[in-house]
Amino acid sequence: MKDNQHEQLFTELDNEVAATCSGGYVDLYENGPFAPGRVATVFAPVGFGDRDLRNSNFNDKTSSIFISAGERWEFFRDINYQGPSRILGPGSYPVLPRDTGFPNDWVSSLRRVA
Repeated sequence: MKDNQHEQLFTELDNEVAATCSGGYVDLYENGPFAPGRVATVFAPVGFGDRDLRNSNFNDKTSSIFISAGERWEFFRDINYQGPSRILGPGSYPVLPRDTGFPNDWVSSLRRVA
């Protein structure tokens, strides 16, 4: 009986790890270019992200961005994926707005698009 319980637990953990790994990630840096300070990492599958960066006390604080390989993310001016937005592909964006086309401390929500 215990072996079945352990097997089920490991299967559930494997599924959770697989779900986490299948989502991409983006690092938001409070200071730029990638200067020491707070970093918010958002993991999400396609179509999901963070609807409201106020929850992590990161609303309108992003100064540098790193997007994992093969990922594309949409960044919004307002919470709940509202307002003007910009889509960025994988790579490092050490200085906003020069590297992104949107102002420093502009991001209020984001979601993975591919």
